[in-house]
Amino acid sequence: MGNIMELKLHDLPIKELPLSFQNLIGLEELSLSCENVHLPSFVAKLPNLYDFYVTNCKGLQWVKSDVAEEDNLGSMVPSKLDLFCALSCKLDDNFFSAGFMQLAQVRSLILQNNNFKHLPECIKEFHNLNELDVSHCKHLEEIRGLPPKLKYFIAKNCICLTSTSLDMLLNKELYETTKSMFRFPGASFPKWFDLKSSGPSCSFWFRNKFPTRVLCLLILHTDKDKFAFIAPDVYINGKFQRGGGFCTKKEERMFEFDQTYLFDLQRHGNLFEQPLEKEWNHVKVTYNFFLDASIVKATGIHVFKEENMEDIRFDGP
Repeated sequence: MGNIMELKLHDLPIKELPLSFQNLIGLEELSLSCENVHLPSFVAKLPNLYDFYVTNCKGLQWVKSDVAEEDNLGSMVPSKLDLFCALSCKLDDNFFSAGFMQLAQVRSLILQNNNFKHLPECIKEFHNLNELDVSHCKHLEEIRGLPPKLKYFIAKNCICLTSTSLDMLLNKELYETTKSMFRFPGASFPKWFDLKSSGPSCSFWFRNKFPTRVLCLLILHTDKDKFAFIAPDVYINGKFQRGGGFCTKKEERMFEFDQTYLFDLQRHGNLFEQPLEKEWNHVKVTYNFFLDASIVKATGIHVFKEENMEDIRFDGP
């Protein structure tokens, strides 16, 4: 059993994983899709388990380990669990109160299409977490905390988020220390942004060097998630700059609200290495190429003030 590296248990009448399951010390990927399954605490602590997927487990519950399990776990090496993904499991707020902190070491937490109403404050203790996806959790009302190193936060179609939680996601401090990409419902434009445009493009000028931190905002008015890839076109002095963007799974679900994207422009590519032709260099950020311009409700730019702001202009030199 110790040689099994990948295990899929789908559509089986399993109620609980046996104690002998902890002998799968070589297991790296586990996928469960069983109607009602109880998860003993040792599963998240298997020494080589890296990815853990749970799908359509409507009765998913954590169960406490008994004394015998705890004795065995004492000799196990620390967990390597990197990703926990629970899709369409009807998870409610009880999921966060029993066994949830066993996942505190993961870097990716995917909890799409579940029924919980609150994202608990204890998630602040997930110090390694850089990706959190709660898309299509239509009962989610309140975000009580976010992990300190979070880079990717996706909350597509979370239609019940309170104004307080949406204000939290627009808090400037969230974006000051990391190159983030956040996506959530709503169309509020942050007052602290330097530049707002009602069209699909916005511009600024710089001299001496490209700003270290440029945050972009994109608000889309659309009823469907039609786009598998969203990226800005960036031009410096009229020349297109090659780079990447961020991917989003293409879906046909209906959206009930506008969608807001906030992301660091340096995720588009390394813009520091571009040769500068003029004293003042014009930067244009546009979304025309990938998107129908008619669905762009607003765009914006904010340059973080670690720069010499005398070297940044938003109205032309």
